[in-house]
Amino acid sequence: MLLLGATRALAGSDADRLLFSSHDVLVAAREAAAAGDPALAPALARLREECADAMAAGPFTVTAKTTPPPGGDVHDYASLAPYWWPDPDKPDGLPPLHRDGEVYPPSRQGDVARLESLSENVCALALGYWYTGDEAMAGRASLLLRTFFLDPATAMRPHLRFAQMTPGKAQGSGFGIIDARRLPEVCDAATLLSGSRAWSEADMAGLRAWVAAYLDWLLESPQGRQAREARNNHGSWYDVQVAGCALFCGRPQQAREALARFPERAAAQIAPDGAQPLELARTRSLSYSLSNLEALFRLMLLGDRLGLDLWHAAATDKGGPRRALEFLMPYLGQGAPWPYEQITPVGHAQGQALLLRLAALHYGDPAYGAAFDRVFGKKGAKRRVWLLYPAQPGGRFEAAAVSPTPPPRQPDLWPPG
Repeated sequence: MLLLGATRALAGSDADRLLFSSHDVLVAAREAAAAGDPALAPALARLREECADAMAAGPFTVTAKTTPPPGGDVHDYASLAPYWWPDPDKPDGLPPLHRDGEVYPPSRQGDVARLESLSENVCALALGYWYTGDEAMAGRASLLLRTFFLDPATAMRPHLRFAQMTPGKAQGSGFGIIDARRLPEVCDAATLLSGSRAWSEADMAGLRAWVAAYLDWLLESPQGRQAREARNNHGSWYDVQVAGCALFCGRPQQAREALARFPERAAAQIAPDGAQPLELARTRSLSYSLSNLEALFRLMLLGDRLGLDLWHAAATDKGGPRRALEFLMPYLGQGAPWPYEQITPVGHAQGQALLLRLAALHYGDPAYGAAFDRVFGKKGAKRRVWLLYPAQPGGRFEAAAVSPTPPPRQPDLWPPG
């Protein structure tokens, strides 16, 4: 049974700050779920299972590491660049060897794992609270947020100066900013907690202050400037963070400035046939193509917040995110063999689900829904995207209301397999 009575509606100012989802659509979906809507039941049941696991997870803190980064402060986030390996022929391993796509195992441990776990568990618990009104879920999510960002004893400093350090270097690089790519989703999770007794206005104000300080660092630091100038997925995810954090903090002009780069980014990254050459050059080319495309789709969602229609910003004969998705679709799931290098399993199931679901809603083409069903099969109904982006007549994501007739498919969209 859903405990809707335990939740109060979001205040108007909080509702305006949801970044990636529509408040009105989520309210209607919550009411439909409470009434037993079978379209939402599988995803809600799966979410309850995820929340049960999340209730036992954490809390997470960067201060748990035993060795501080070069600055000497355990409150500073630190991670290792994933593709740099010690040289086995050198006593100190220096200079390190670059092996694109081959993950150095220690690079996935420590603060990067803590931040990823924090993001995943908070997002699950907050959405679970939204749909069920379970204050225990909200309480756990609030504890995780306060421990990681707000408690003076355990809080992370609002910067990524030591993210993705390479051996022998005293600081990280702009590439490390991608470690926090899910931070705007965490901001949305905090907004979904606004109706809870466990997440106070002071908590939300504290998180906004932390995110504002992090945003300043993104805009002003050498690492931030490097990420902003990156032409590949790192630049796209930088813009997601800047625009998302700026909107969360009530700084729309800085969000507009980040989103203004979208047409140029898309044009530089996506060829007329939909290929993403900068990502295809990598040894995990399908994974990186999906990751960059997810960032572009999230930027289009953020554009909606400011009344910017980025969904149709690219001319159909110039490439663009829609064509990039169509380029990838034949190879998703158990589709055609990927004709480029991919040295690891693809992964990115959550991103694939997001891309196909949003394309189905915004472009009104049944091919995207068919591709979703093909990729995920019977388990597709359990994906979280159905709770974040449900079908709602007249809602913000009603495809027929926002999309013109899609352009005809081109027979030469995809390279030969």
